[in-house]
Amino acid sequence: MKDKLERTQITIRAAKESDMEFAHSLSKKAFSRYGPYEDILERWFQSGTTETILALMEKQPVGFAMLGRHQREWDYRQIAELLAIAVEPAKQKKGIGDSLIREVVRKARELRIETVVLYTGLENVAAQRLFKRHGFTPSKIKKSFYPRGQDAILMYNHVGS
Repeated sequence: MKDKLERTQITIRAAKESDMEFAHSLSKKAFSRYGPYEDILERWFQSGTTETILALMEKQPVGFAMLGRHQREWDYRQIAELLAIAVEPAKQKKGIGDSLIREVVRKARELRIETVVLYTGLENVAAQRLFKRHGFTPSKIKKSFYPRGQDAILMYNHVGS
C-alpha cells in the first residue's frame, strides 16, 4: 500500500538553475561508471538547447530527465535525444522513471518532435526494460560509445505518430 501511495505523490516540473546541484550529485551516482557526465550535464543544461525536468516526492527532488536537440544533423528532422534520466537509488521502483519518461514524451510532442532517441548501456537491462515499456525500440549497438569505453544501444520512439 505504501508503494501505491508514494506513486501518487510524484510531482514533475521544469528544472531550474538551482536544481543543477541535485542533478550534478545524482548524475555522479548514476553515471560515474560511464564517464564524467555530471560536468557534461551542466554544460547541456546551460546551453539552452535542452528541456530538463525534475521529479519530486514530498517536495524533495528524486530524479531528473534531460531532452536535448544538440546534434546538428538531427535539427531539421525533428529528432531529439533523451540525454539523461536518473532516479535516486533509494527511490527506484516507485514509478518515478515512468513518470519522467511520460513527461519527456509529452514534452517532445508539445515541441513537435517526431522521434526521440536515446543511448543506454548495453548491460543496463533495467533501463532498456523501462524504455521498451514506453515505446522505445532497440536499433543498433554503438561500440565504445561512452567515455570509459562501454558499448551502448541506440533506441528510438516515434512520438509524433
